[in-house]
Amino acid sequence: MAELDAAESKRRKSEKVEMANEACLCLMTYRKLIVVKLSNLKEEVDVKDWTCLPPPPFEMYLDLPGHDMCPFEFDSKIYMAPSERTSLPPEIRRSKSDSIVNLVSWTIYEIKFEESRIAPTGSLDGAPFPFHKSYIANTPGSGDVYFCINLRRRFKYSSGFYVLCSGSRVWKPLMAPGAIISEPRVDNTMFVLDNNLFFLSSTERDSCLARFDPIKETWMDMSAADNNLSNFRKGRIISGRGQCRITYFPHISVSLPGLGSSNYTVCLTHEYVMESPHTHLDKVLAILVNHQKGLVALYQYLDVGFEGIQPPMEEPGRFNFVDLGNGKLCAICSAELLHFEPDSSTHCISVFTLSMLKDVAALQLDSGAPPMERDFLQVTVHRKSVFTMENCGLTNYIRHAFVWPPTKGGRFQHRTTPF
Repeated sequence: MAELDAAESKRRKSEKVEMANEACLCLMTYRKLIVVKLSNLKEEVDVKDWTCLPPPPFEMYLDLPGHDMCPFEFDSKIYMAPSERTSLPPEIRRSKSDSIVNLVSWTIYEIKFEESRIAPTGSLDGAPFPFHKSYIANTPGSGDVYFCINLRRRFKYSSGFYVLCSGSRVWKPLMAPGAIISEPRVDNTMFVLDNNLFFLSSTERDSCLARFDPIKETWMDMSAADNNLSNFRKGRIISGRGQCRITYFPHISVSLPGLGSSNYTVCLTHEYVMESPHTHLDKVLAILVNHQKGLVALYQYLDVGFEGIQPPMEEPGRFNFVDLGNGKLCAICSAELLHFEPDSSTHCISVFTLSMLKDVAALQLDSGAPPMERDFLQVTVHRKSVFTMENCGLTNYIRHAFVWPPTKGGRFQHRTTPF
């Protein structure tokens, strides 16, 4: 019996080491970390509908140490920190004083894949603030991680912008962009295009776009051009009379071979469209953008298969995009099921490869012309998969998704806002 137990223990240890070394797709809900081996997302014959598709096989479920933890990649490891005040001791959580909250050191956790556990880490000092309504992006060229924390609620003596420096491992405060819009219903985001960090702030009436200079540690206003990302997004908004169209902020930036200019990259986002009578769609949108100036040249809707999902989903969906390397990506759409009792959520996974069409290199992309809708990408869909979680509602939305170990040149970019 002892020999059998020892053999079983050795086998499990070997499996953990194998999983730690093999690339996995990691999905985080409000409460759990779910891990899927990429080798189990095998390519299949292209499927045109979502009915009766099997869920991917899961390798590991881990309970998170707090509600809605926010992950980030640093020093070749995955860390996470709390995004809500609920992680504080009760006496501090009840306090309405920012000065008391700001004195708290927020515990940082590390995901130890080889041990299948999540544990507090002593290798990093605590985060300066909780990550509620925040944005996180890493620039793979430097290893630094940038944080835009709690923009809608100003803390005294803080801009809300920080960088976690790869060399010193210190949380360093940064200046805020000079053109932040301070209206109550403003949308803010921070994202990476290639290795350039951008901040975008907009309302239905106004918008601004700024790029961060890591050498001078200042923000440069990029709002003047009519065809910048901010104006492109604002100009596509439709609201009223039974119709609605919302173009969301960029989720991910992917550098693809075949571009005639090294100043361009492809960023992916999604659109929510609602038309009368109460029909709605979530569409994946690719945008060809100058990653130094934030200028949009081309855009294209991608047929990666989120139309016609059955059973139908509530509106709108929560999207995550993951760079799997070499132009291969994974898109995940999460939403509540329509008219289902008890509340259930469905999670649709599409794995596909993007490649540039040959004639794009000949286009005059830097002409300053308005953004043009045209096909500039070839899309090959490899797999579609669906799984459903019951009795959960919003709590089991896929909040964050990433690959571990990270793909070469991969981006790790997250937001803690609902959509």
